[in-house]
Amino acid sequence: MRSRSLLVLLAAALLAGCQTHPRSIMQPPPYAAPPPPPPAKAPPVWVKPAPPNFSGTAGPLSRAGVGRYMDGLEGDLRRSLHGLPVARPGDTIVVNLQDDVLFAHGELSDQGHDVLKTLGAALVHYDRTGIEVNAYTDTRGTPEENLKTSQKHADAVAAALREDGIAAKRIGATGFGREHLKVATGAGVKNPRNRRIEIRIVPKPDLRSS
Repeated sequence: MRSRSLLVLLAAALLAGCQTHPRSIMQPPPYAAPPPPPPAKAPPVWVKPAPPNFSGTAGPLSRAGVGRYMDGLEGDLRRSLHGLPVARPGDTIVVNLQDDVLFAHGELSDQGHDVLKTLGAALVHYDRTGIEVNAYTDTRGTPEENLKTSQKHADAVAAALREDGIAAKRIGATGFGREHLKVATGAGVKNPRNRRIEIRIVPKPDLRSS
């Protein structure tokens, strides 16, 4: 009888040793929340630069030196205007500014004054140049209203440049209304690329500021 009891106990022990237990590695990992999305990038804003250190030479300009003179102006404008559009067709430089860069509620904004002061500082230095301020609108409103608005904007930009020390005889201002659209649209279409100010800077070897 005692031998049978021992055999029963031994068999029970062997049976218990053969049972499997779930392993901790098979347990699902604890839930981890996904990382938050990166913050959206803020739109670029105009940052008023420090007073520029011009690399070009001002003063008398010979006709043979026009290209080099305008090279200096182009380089200084690209540096001081911090990415605002500057184009160079031949020896003419064109600064193309959207209306909302310069104006708010129909008037020159603080940002607009800062942009024009930076531009004006370069144009005072490179004083053998003429400046054509051309303003355009989109196709909203009547042709008469658009022409009036564009002339008002061209005159405001020209006045600001004169206040910054540029001789009046160097500056012309013309409003073109809805003519010469940058993006062709039908009538009554709001398009910010068409509402723009183009400032054309042309070399004038014989021009004197005073």
